[in-house]
Amino acid sequence: MLCPRCGYYAEKEENVCPECGEILRQESGFKKEGVEAIRQGKRAREAVRGRPAAPTTAEENRQRRRSGASHATIEMPAIRDTRRETETPVIGLEMEEEQEEPGPIFDRRRRSVYDEGADEETAQKYLATHANGSKRRMVNWIKVSILCIIAFLLLIGGGWLFLKKTNAGQRMMARIGMEANSTALWAVGDEMMDQGNVDRAIECFEKAKKQDEAEEVIDVDGLLMLGNAYEAAGRIEDAAALYEEIYTKTPSRTEAYVNHIRILQNRQAEGDLAKAAELMKKAYEQTQDSTFQTQRNDLLPSPPEVNWTAAYYEEKKTLRFTSYQGYDIYFTFNDEAKLPEDGILATPEGVELDEGIYNMRAVCVHGELVSDELRGTYKIIMPSPQTPRATLAPNTYKTSQRVRLKPGLDDEKDTSIVIYYTVDGSIPDSDSPIFNGDPILLPNGWVTLKAIAVNRYRKLSNMLEVKYKIEANPKPKTAFTAEDTVDKLRINQTTQLEFMETYGEGTPAGTVQSDGFETECRRFDYPWGYAVMNLTRKNWVLVEVCFRTTDALNGPRGTQVGDTGQYVVDKFKDMQQVESKSGNRGLYSTNDGTGKIWVQENGEKIIRYRYPIESHWVQLEYLLNTAGNVKQIDLKYIP
Repeated sequence: MLCPRCGYYAEKEENVCPECGEILRQESGFKKEGVEAIRQGKRAREAVRGRPAAPTTAEENRQRRRSGASHATIEMPAIRDTRRETETPVIGLEMEEEQEEPGPIFDRRRRSVYDEGADEETAQKYLATHANGSKRRMVNWIKVSILCIIAFLLLIGGGWLFLKKTNAGQRMMARIGMEANSTALWAVGDEMMDQGNVDRAIECFEKAKKQDEAEEVIDVDGLLMLGNAYEAAGRIEDAAALYEEIYTKTPSRTEAYVNHIRILQNRQAEGDLAKAAELMKKAYEQTQDSTFQTQRNDLLPSPPEVNWTAAYYEEKKTLRFTSYQGYDIYFTFNDEAKLPEDGILATPEGVELDEGIYNMRAVCVHGELVSDELRGTYKIIMPSPQTPRATLAPNTYKTSQRVRLKPGLDDEKDTSIVIYYTVDGSIPDSDSPIFNGDPILLPNGWVTLKAIAVNRYRKLSNMLEVKYKIEANPKPKTAFTAEDTVDKLRINQTTQLEFMETYGEGTPAGTVQSDGFETECRRFDYPWGYAVMNLTRKNWVLVEVCFRTTDALNGPRGTQVGDTGQYVVDKFKDMQQVESKSGNRGLYSTNDGTGKIWVQENGEKIIRYRYPIESHWVQLEYLLNTAGNVKQIDLKYIP
């Protein structure tokens, strides 16, 4: 309970204020009797009323209250009402006398004044002013105005805070077209859509989108509402562009994919179905939602089929493509080719795969729709035969020797094996002799036997190379060299003047283009043949001489026009190699030169010898007629 005098908070059991001694009032209608009434001070007050007060001071009363004395022992001095006894009335006393007898409140005020030790005059003035609250205070209109202004400002500030800081306030701002945050704009735009005001909704959505972009915020649900609003307003292209923007920034959400695919399928413009299929593939890859994959499979043609599965094979294969839906098929083996534009249209005949590695890709095409690619890698690696074997071991032999060739151990039962060989020193190829099972006669001198095996896949083996030394007679002849000249003419050195001093000026036949020369050469005709001159830095020199008679010139080593081919061959090195299937025969092949007999299409033959000189060649040719006799000898310089 609060003391009405000093404001001290007293326990509810206390009837007298421990601080100032004021009697605390009880609830109306509540009356205490006996000892309890005495503790409350009621009887004590009645007992002392009318008796002179004990001479006490205010300080003594305060000390008494602090001493902790029992409330029941507090003596309350009688307060004498001096208003009627005073000769000189206090100001306002006449008014007080006309009023009714002061009540309990007045008694308490009077006791409080006297308890504080006030003198008689001061107490009378206080009591006269506060008696029964008859005096009213004046109204302070300045304070009232200030309070009203403060209240008005608080009202304005509260309204501003409501509009700016609350969601409801922001929505109100957005509805009247004022600046608001994006959350409120999205919400108001949604309300406008529900009301059918599409243009107003788009305006709110676009403002919200612009704010989110400035803050680098992506509100996918809001953007989807904007896309729906675009569609409702007939702005299909804007909606498609917005959906693409959404799934580009948030690829894991499915709604934008679904809406964009729907637009492409409904629009059905040129290429839209293909774009829809591609978008379905992208959506499945980004979201792993199998619905997109199923939808795509229903839309696109099925991939083509092929008769041979991609694998490793040891033989050639022919691939044939089919489409059970009857669509066109385009395929390619180029990894960088774009299908179907850069592909090859498949035909019923198929395509043959030779040896190699093929990365095959194929698609079915139906209008603008292209199926998924059929992919496969084919490795066609046909087995190679083993290196053939020789029956004669490499060694030095005093007598003539013969040798046989056999396939490798693993190829002994392979009847398709073909062995090509040479003893002239050249590398075997398809124009070399074929071993037919008959022993090979080795020529005298140093001999190198070389052989390769070829199987049914045209695969070559490694080359067999065996060296022998046959010390039997007769000794082999030497190869064609720079010492072998025509009438001591030095090819590419004898000048035009020197040549004409011996053989005459001849008949100029104009300029000709000789093999290997960058510049044109001069030709001079003679009764026995012709000569060709080329200009060097200083002089015209002889680069070719060709004669067809024995009137003026003779060939190297005493050979002449009219000699047999065998006579000429016997004058030079010959390793006794047999003719190949084409009729050509190798004579020798070393680092110092080559010799070979070539069969011409008209049945004639050429015996050709060459030797190198400063990275160029000097060539000697004997042209034989069909009877096998020499009809022309030609010596020339080949740059």
